[in-house]
Amino acid sequence: MKIMMIGTEATPFAKTGGLADVLGSLPKALSEMGHEVCVVLPKHQTIKEHYDERLKFVDKTRIKVRDKKEYAGFEVLTHEGVNFYFVDNEYYFGYRENLYGDFDDGERYGFFNHAALALVERLHPDADVLHLHDWPAGLIPYILKATDLYPKTKRRAKTLFTIHNIAYQGHFDRNLLPYLNVPYAHDLEYGGAINFLKCAIVTSDALSTVSETYAEELQYAYFGYGMEDLLHERADDFKGIMNGIDYSEFDPKNDPYIAKNYGLHNYLKGKAENKQALLKMFHLENLKKPLLGIVSRLTDQKGFTLLSDALEPLLKEGRIQCVVLGTGDEELHDFFDALRKKYPKHLGLYFGYSDKIARQVYAGADFFLMPSRYEPCGLAQLISFRYGTLPIVRMTGGLKDSVEPYNKYTGTGNGFGFQNFDGSDLLRTLFEALEAYENKDHFKKLMRRAMREDFSWRESAKQYDKLYESLKGGTPWKL
Repeated sequence: MKIMMIGTEATPFAKTGGLADVLGSLPKALSEMGHEVCVVLPKHQTIKEHYDERLKFVDKTRIKVRDKKEYAGFEVLTHEGVNFYFVDNEYYFGYRENLYGDFDDGERYGFFNHAALALVERLHPDADVLHLHDWPAGLIPYILKATDLYPKTKRRAKTLFTIHNIAYQGHFDRNLLPYLNVPYAHDLEYGGAINFLKCAIVTSDALSTVSETYAEELQYAYFGYGMEDLLHERADDFKGIMNGIDYSEFDPKNDPYIAKNYGLHNYLKGKAENKQALLKMFHLENLKKPLLGIVSRLTDQKGFTLLSDALEPLLKEGRIQCVVLGTGDEELHDFFDALRKKYPKHLGLYFGYSDKIARQVYAGADFFLMPSRYEPCGLAQLISFRYGTLPIVRMTGGLKDSVEPYNKYTGTGNGFGFQNFDGSDLLRTLFEALEAYENKDHFKKLMRRAMREDFSWRESAKQYDKLYESLKGGTPWKL
């Protein structure tokens, strides 16, 4: 089957978040299953700077944007057996430092939607499925439904739209409409504005999201950001499939960024040496005291407002150590900075992001904290499993689907979880984690169990394979 993935970022080419990891890994896993998979991305400035000499020009066309016809060049690079196509336009992408957040995002991603369809029409008219990712690709199903601009693709291809984070919807003033080269219909609009994500929800052949629980949550007002009723109406066409991680990329046995490589045969020694290196990196000292790691965007979504009631009491009593790597909201920067000043022997802090330091946190911490208000899938808990670091999470979205809370009576579980978005509930769970840490036999088994979990893309790709086959055949999905 021929599958065209269309989105805005993919590792190693351009990345702002988890979407890049999906588009960098899922196509490879599907290709290894025998599918022909291609990925279509904008040629962002960072791609031009780092990959321009490796790109091969294959075609070009003009895309109508209001009263202009804008250039769209198509270039290709083969990476890990997958053809990555890049839509070249200097004005919309090549000169822009940011992937998102510019004044004309609606116009430039409307252009990209048409350009991606033109690429498919000219180079891959035999595509079976267009797998579209998040709002910047959300206009594509409507273009196919409401116009005859791309007849070969319209006749053959089915559209699958994946919601990675429903909080980002691509809503723009109605004045954008003349720039989109499509007729007006109610499908385009939500709340008096053009909304790319809403448009995709109502016009795609099928919908998916990045975990089973998140698919259920999105049909309720607390999580749905206004889209809950529309998603509930399409519940039969809406499936959740858990994201995976690339186990060749995240592997403590050969990770070049950690202090000591290790596997199941020497994980106790390996974890101890990496913990010592992590403590030294953050100027902490106590190897025997449990160490909590955080690698995250520091935002309200991630739940760190709970920590004043939960983490600080343990730091004050000297019961725990913590290292934090991340950047985000100024209020949370101030909060963590104040904690570090109050407890310099127990809290290490790095504002910013470093993949090297992140890997050392995964390898060296005893626990990994994710108290998220909501979490579509989460990749950090999957990485922490791989490195034998036990996640402490709020049971929401993909965190609920991947973490089985520890049961001290049976010794079962692979991490720790709490239900209510409440600091006292988190504090209770932290005490449970500390109690488990003291039970060395149970804790060793928990670490081994975590390292044996299989959240590779291979398993997720099998689910997508079933989904594509069902979608192509026009039969109800059977997952």
